[in-house]
Amino acid sequence: MLDAATTKRLRTVLAERPDRPLGVVLDVGFTNGLASARSLRDAGAPVVVVDHRRGALGFKSRGVTPVLAPDPAVDEAGFIGVLAELAALVGRPGYLFPTHDAHLVAVSKHADRITPLVLPGSDWDVIGPLMAKIPQLQLAERAGVPIPRSFMPQTRAEAEAAAAQIPYPAIAKPSIGIVFKHAEKVQVLQADRPEQLVDAFERINATGDRAIFQEVIPGGDNALWTVGSFSDDGGRAVGTFCGRKLVQRPPIFGTCRVGEARWADEPVAYADQLLRTSGFDGITQIEFKRDPRDGSYRLIEINLRTWQWHSLARRCGVDLVGMCYRAACGEDVGRAISGPRHDGRRWVAAVPHLKAGLAGREGLRDIARPLVGLIEEPVFSLRDPKPGAVQAAGLVVGPVKRRLRGRG
Repeated sequence: MLDAATTKRLRTVLAERPDRPLGVVLDVGFTNGLASARSLRDAGAPVVVVDHRRGALGFKSRGVTPVLAPDPAVDEAGFIGVLAELAALVGRPGYLFPTHDAHLVAVSKHADRITPLVLPGSDWDVIGPLMAKIPQLQLAERAGVPIPRSFMPQTRAEAEAAAAQIPYPAIAKPSIGIVFKHAEKVQVLQADRPEQLVDAFERINATGDRAIFQEVIPGGDNALWTVGSFSDDGGRAVGTFCGRKLVQRPPIFGTCRVGEARWADEPVAYADQLLRTSGFDGITQIEFKRDPRDGSYRLIEINLRTWQWHSLARRCGVDLVGMCYRAACGEDVGRAISGPRHDGRRWVAAVPHLKAGLAGREGLRDIARPLVGLIEEPVFSLRDPKPGAVQAAGLVVGPVKRRLRGRG
């Protein structure tokens, strides 16, 4: 439920900017949502940021209106209820920018309850099937895009048969994953032998999801490539960024710590084929892994939203969120691609990078190396200093509090 202070602030913002639709960012706990809010503000949107945590990083950003709402992974009905109240108060078009799957699923499934707040692009008829990884693999086969060797067992007997055939190491992952990730706190389950893979099947099956078994493509974090796009007019790419991860934690199946812009024609062409074949309009991150055995780029997953390090695309001239918002407003945005001229520009979230490095007892030289050169640091900004100040303070305050608790 919207409190009185939030309602008053929203009415003030709406009165000040009667000519522009709202930009509403869903989940602003970290860099993904913060970067989206900044892009929308620079595109001239009155910005509302929604999160279930009072301390969400994006709540500290300049000029935004924070709104507390339940986590849709836990309370989807409560989350939609707050958005419905927001929609009724706003009473004019607004565009939703989810940063996580649970938010995307909730608003696309319940679009009729939150009008005139809408997703700027495809609706549930297109989004629903593409949210699951099994249809993504089927889409890749139709589009002629390589995939890892995969099995999709539906029974324990099929799981046992697949586990006996697949090469190891292997992984099991859920087709949809929202409930599984909330319960298990991991994205995939790794297996070195058949009985582990069958056990993973049972754990995924227990969440009501379908399991996918896949071979692990050889190679390190720097073999994981991302093509970020804004597509319009039935899957036509308007904005395109290409890059790869350099470091993620945990390795291989974690989240990005260091990413870089790096252009490669083959994954970009595959991403375009997937978008055209699906007809999806909106923002996507399509991830591939380069297979050193034959040099092919194999589809890992399609995310129908922004991703953690998408601010690097903006630094390379491809502001996916800004383009998507302006196009929804009827403006001509033109074609934008990152290209080889931006190769080597890196994304590093400095404070989490330092924390992870120190916790992992990495050498100072190894920790400092990614911080040198052409860097996109997604939190610290002279134009929007508060999020960086809050994060830097946490780097100091957290250890002090832990030490004091230890003494107590």
